[in-house]
Amino acid sequence: MVKHGEILPIASIRVDGGTQPRAVLDFDAIEDYAEAMTGGVKFPPVTVFYDGDSYWLADGFHRVKAAYAAGFDSVLCDVHQGTIEEAQWYSFSANRGNGLRRTTQDKQRAVKAALVHGRGTTLSDTQLARHIGVDQKTVTNWRRQLEASQEIPKMATRAVTRGGKTYQQETTNIGKRKATEPAARKRASQDGLNPVLRAFKVIAACEISPEELARLLAARPDRDQLISSMEKANEFLEQCANEARRAGIDSQPADHYGESERQARDDADHATTGSAVA
Repeated sequence: MVKHGEILPIASIRVDGGTQPRAVLDFDAIEDYAEAMTGGVKFPPVTVFYDGDSYWLADGFHRVKAAYAAGFDSVLCDVHQGTIEEAQWYSFSANRGNGLRRTTQDKQRAVKAALVHGRGTTLSDTQLARHIGVDQKTVTNWRRQLEASQEIPKMATRAVTRGGKTYQQETTNIGKRKATEPAARKRASQDGLNPVLRAFKVIAACEISPEELARLLAARPDRDQLISSMEKANEFLEQCANEARRAGIDSQPADHYGESERQARDDADHATTGSAVA
């Protein structure tokens, strides 16, 4: 619920609730605003949050200071019903597209405050960047710095936004994936070969001839499926055999000679040097 255009005494508006995201106030701007207010220029209402006890200023610090400097004792406000935490959260998004332009330091201050805020810890870097009005990389870089300095805890899970969808991602294994992938692939490969190994063992333990085994399979009612499977298995085994042959050839030493090659070399050496002298 928001009450628009409510006039509040400046003395009743609290500015000590951590709702000022700017690094410093621009006193030249305050002076210009005060001069304009004295001349009758109407400024937009400031934004405050009322928690039932206090009015927390969330947006409009320069305007409140300028109104006080111009001699006014009250200021026009948009009053939200909400807590000091809600006022803080609102303040992080203040002046994104209007008002006095934010400096780099202002944006950094807002990002750091949002990252440690109770609501900010549940949001992804993309969501935080959208709320504050900065680039997502800025939020990510500051999150890393604050986690490294332990100003914020490293979360076990983090909200991640991709393709317009937000989900919780575990962060405990981030950075470990590359180290574990080869071992994982090796285990997956071994697991995939287990059925093949079992099939080899069954066939090896069979005490009947391959021809008799083929006749038994052909007599089964599901023989078409079995034959199709066996054809695929045969193709696979042939590929394995070819790979094994190539691996055997590649693994031979570079100075390996066949018996005929070795004999030819010895004969050539004998013809050149003659018989050895005892």
